[in-house]
Amino acid sequence: MSEYKVLRNKGQSILGSFLEWKFHHFLFWVLYFIFWVRVYESMYENIIDLYWVTGFYTVSNASIYYVSYYLLIPKIFKKNGIILFLIAFIFLAFLNANLMYLGINLVLENRLEELFQSNFSQIILIYSSSNLFTGAILLGFKGFLDNRKLQRINELKEKERIETELQFLKSQVNPHFLFNTINSVYVLIRMDPEKASETLIKLSNLLRSQLYEFSVDRIDIQKELEYLENYVELEKIRKGDRLDLKFEFEGDLEDFEIAPLVMIPFLENCFKHLSTHTDKTNEIIFRISRIGDELKAYFYNTTDENPKEKKEGGLGLNNIRRRLDLIYPEKHALEIIESVETFEVWLTLKIN
Repeated sequence: MSEYKVLRNKGQSILGSFLEWKFHHFLFWVLYFIFWVRVYESMYENIIDLYWVTGFYTVSNASIYYVSYYLLIPKIFKKNGIILFLIAFIFLAFLNANLMYLGINLVLENRLEELFQSNFSQIILIYSSSNLFTGAILLGFKGFLDNRKLQRINELKEKERIETELQFLKSQVNPHFLFNTINSVYVLIRMDPEKASETLIKLSNLLRSQLYEFSVDRIDIQKELEYLENYVELEKIRKGDRLDLKFEFEGDLEDFEIAPLVMIPFLENCFKHLSTHTDKTNEIIFRISRIGDELKAYFYNTTDENPKEKKEGGLGLNNIRRRLDLIYPEKHALEIIESVETFEVWLTLKIN
């Protein structure tokens, strides 16, 4: 590419950036100029003088804003504090006032003091005050906009962080559940191939639900309950006659939504850590009810007093604790009580 094309492309890029990012600045100062022309037009006999004076005001006010925002704030305020910044800001306003005096007085052919009916010091004070007031207002407004923009950026970052973490936690449900079920199928293949085949079909249905229905933030309560029922049916195939299961629904469990897969880890935990008694009942109770704007779920299972081997666990419960904190902040209650022979969970969700 020739040097001419490089320079031309660079120029077009700079111009494009200016038009994209700074055109609103240019428009603001044009409107600012027009506004003050209209305000003071009755005070000037010569309209050209009015344009010149207003132009000097506009350039001076704009310069104190841009110099302060792009130079004084990053170089002085952020490094040395507000005292030095205020000193520099006042000095800049005073310097601009003197430049305004020289320029306007030259344009008006040394008639400035006559026009203002004031002496040099008074005019400098007027010009300095104008620069200080306008600069402070513009910087304050810009600071407000920057702060709002920063808040929005931080909110978006926090939202993205939470969504990413939720997706990660949600994705852990699948392999955790899958790991337990595949182990069950592995045992059934040797003991009862027909049951193993039936289990795989139900497992396929459950995974299909997770893939196609539970990828959203909220699902209808009926879909969640249907998923839980299918899961129970799958586990009943594995546990057989050794299980005494009570699966109970109470209240109006319709026409509201909840976050998907928030109850399955507790139900899964009931089956995973269920007792293996041969002389008494191995019991699981799952009760879900609605009271007003609260959904209450109760999970209970018997456990072995002295398990032969320590079961690997913790992932599911830790996962769901974190998900509840993110999805239902200050809108849920979770209580877990573990005794020698039983394990109980009380979960309450605000559903309004």
